[in-house]
Amino acid sequence: IQKPSLIVCAGKTSFQRLTGRSDGILKVRGTWMSFTTGGATIPLLATLHPAYLLRNPAHKRLAWRDLLTLRQALDAH
Repeated sequence: IQKPSLIVCAGKTSFQRLTGRSDGILKVRGTWMSFTTGGATIPLLATLHPAYLLRNPAHKRLAWRDLLTLRQALDAH
């Protein structure tokens, strides 16, 4: 990773690996957190994995809200 301005974790596995937290993705999705590496703190947004959404289409609304949250952050940069 080359100095990203933000990180999006798609799914529980990537979220848990990067943060070291054991929270479920449905609990943390859509919430901005901080990821620190090499002395830099990077905003991190967790969202639902596309494969999860294929199995649980009712949660697409949640993922859409997460993407809108991401877009707001990108527009601010």
